[in-house]
Amino acid sequence: MINRGMRFGSIAATVVGLVLTLAGAGAAHASVPVDAGENEGIKYTALGDSRASGPRLEPMYPDGCSRSYENFAGKISRELAVEEFADVSCSAARSENIISTPQLIPTQWPVQLDAVHPDTNLITLSVGGNDSNTLIVGALCASPAPGVDRRCRTDPLTESLAQSGIDQAADSLDKTLAALTARAPQARIYMVGAGGMIGARACWPNVPFSDGDAAWFMNYYARFNTQFAAIAGRYGVHVIDIATDAVAGGHDACAAPEQRWFEGMFSESTAQRLHFTASGMTEVADRIVADLRANPIGVA
Repeated sequence: MINRGMRFGSIAATVVGLVLTLAGAGAAHASVPVDAGENEGIKYTALGDSRASGPRLEPMYPDGCSRSYENFAGKISRELAVEEFADVSCSAARSENIISTPQLIPTQWPVQLDAVHPDTNLITLSVGGNDSNTLIVGALCASPAPGVDRRCRTDPLTESLAQSGIDQAADSLDKTLAALTARAPQARIYMVGAGGMIGARACWPNVPFSDGDAAWFMNYYARFNTQFAAIAGRYGVHVIDIATDAVAGGHDACAAPEQRWFEGMFSESTAQRLHFTASGMTEVADRIVADLRANPIGVA
C-alpha cells in the first residue's frame, strides 16, 4: 500500500532538502509532504507514465521510476501549496500498472491506485502511450536518411496498427477512469493528452520522417486525443490538450531548443528524448493551476 505524504516540514524547504528527507525516510512511497496554503484541504495524487514522471529533469526521486521533482505534478503541488501530495507516476507505466498490476522497474513498484484514497480530491493522469502501438508505428514511419519517404501514411499495415493501438489504449483508459472515480468519487481529475512532439513538418534526424508522414503522425495523435476525450467526458475528467498549442505555437521537437516543449530523437536539454522539456512541464502545470484557481475544488 502506498501511503499519502503526511503533513510536516515547511513549504520553504528546498527541493534538495526534500530529496534528502525522502532518501532517509525510504523513497518507495514517493510522497512529498507540504504545508497547507491557499488550497488547504486539497489532497493530490499524481499518476501516470513517463509523460507525467519527467525522466532526467533533475532533481530526481531516488526510487528508480525516473520521476522528477520538476515534473508538472511537482510544480502544481508547490504552486498551490496543497495539503497532501503523493506522486507515484513511473516511466514505462501501462494502464494495468495504475489499477491492477505492480510494475517492475526493475524492482516491484506497487499499483498506483494504492495512492488514491476516498478523500483524494485532486488527481492528474497521463497514460495510454504504452498501451498503444505508438512505438511500432513510429518505427515503421522513421526515415533512415534525409529525403527518404517511407510513405507509412498510405500503408494499410501501419494504419491498421495505429487504429488497433488507439482502440486498445482507449479501452484501457475506460477501465482506468472507472477505477479512479470509484476509488475517489469526489476527485477532480485532469488528464494530459497525447502528442505535441510532432507537427506537420519533419526535421531529420530529430523528427526522422518525411513531411507527409510527419503530418500523418500528427493526425494520429489527434485521433488518439479525440477518442480519449470522448471517454474522459463520460467520467467528467478534464483533458489538458497540450498538443494543439505546442504545434500551432511552434513548440514541437523541430523548434529551436529554447522554444521546445518536447525533445525529439536527440535531446538538446536535460530532458529525456521524446519527452517533455522543463518548459513543457511548466506549460502543463500552468494550465492546471489556472483552472484550479478559476474553479476551486470544493466551491460549487
